[in-house]
Amino acid sequence: MTRIKGTKAAKVAVVAAMAAAAIGLTAPSSSAYNESTWHEGCRGYWYTTAGHGYCYDANTFYGNTWITTYDCNYELDTQHYDKLYMGYVGKYDTYECTFKINNTKVYQ
Repeated sequence: MTRIKGTKAAKVAVVAAMAAAAIGLTAPSSSAYNESTWHEGCRGYWYTTAGHGYCYDANTFYGNTWITTYDCNYELDTQHYDKLYMGYVGKYDTYECTFKINNTKVYQ
C-alpha cells in the first residue's frame, strides 16, 4: 500500500510540474512591448496596459510641442502634450489604461 501511495504522489508531482510549465509558456510576458515608427527622433512604446513616449534625438525644427496619443480599449483615448528641447533623449511621458492599450503614437 505504501508503494501505491508513493507512486500516486510522484504522478501528482509530475502533473503539477507539467501544468506549471505550460502556464509559464502560455502566459504573456509583462516585459513584451510594441513600438510605433520613429517620428522626428521620437516614438511611442506600449505594453499590456501602459504606454510611454521616448526620444533618441528629438528634432524640434517644426515645433517643440509633442503630442502623445494613447489608444485604450473600453475607455476614451488620451492625448498628452509635452514641450521637448532639440536633441532630447529619454522617456518623457507615460499613461496607464484601465484595461488594455492598443497603441501609443507620437507626433508634433
